[in-house]
Amino acid sequence: MLLFDHYRASAIQKKLSELVDTSYEPDRIDTIVGLDLSYVGDIGIAIATLHKYPDMSLVKYSVASDEVHIPYVPGLLAFREAPLMFVAYELLDIDPDLILVNGHGITHPRSFGIASHVGVVLDKPTIGVAKRILSGREVVINGEKYLENNGVLGAYVFVRGTSKTYLSIGHKVSLKFIVEVTPKLFKDHELPEPIYTADKISKQVRSKIARSTRR
Repeated sequence: MLLFDHYRASAIQKKLSELVDTSYEPDRIDTIVGLDLSYVGDIGIAIATLHKYPDMSLVKYSVASDEVHIPYVPGLLAFREAPLMFVAYELLDIDPDLILVNGHGITHPRSFGIASHVGVVLDKPTIGVAKRILSGREVVINGEKYLENNGVLGAYVFVRGTSKTYLSIGHKVSLKFIVEVTPKLFKDHELPEPIYTADKISKQVRSKIARSTRR
């Protein structure tokens, strides 16, 4: 593992959080990319899926894998996982209208999770998708659930049955936009279709790599 300066990384997050745009709303959505990453040992496997909107059909996907040298540190996931996500994203060779990232956006201790990191670097509208709270608390406003973090409403809590999914502002999206677009992102699964599909493909690739390393 590489030597990793936690304090400097945290300071970078605090500084870059000032660049996050929480008011912009995309003019139209035709294509959406989902980004996910899993591991086999120290090998990271990043998946980027491209979907049509609003039917969420899969157009194509890309895979990027490599050894990951930065250690896992809670709250600093972007430094470990975003580089491979960028590679997978570039392999798609597409300029999507929206990106969903498996992880948090501004609902993060320093208001700059991996979804915000990806959005600011690529200068693209991004939404973070998570199943657990990293930072903040749930609040109810007019019957809808949101996640408040650092005094800001940063995520919409999509509830289906007993399942909760936290969809947070990453970059260049408003909370209003997230609330409006969310129902169309879900089909028959607990996760939005782009993240569900990326996760499913990731598991398939992970199994292949795991089998090959045992030979």
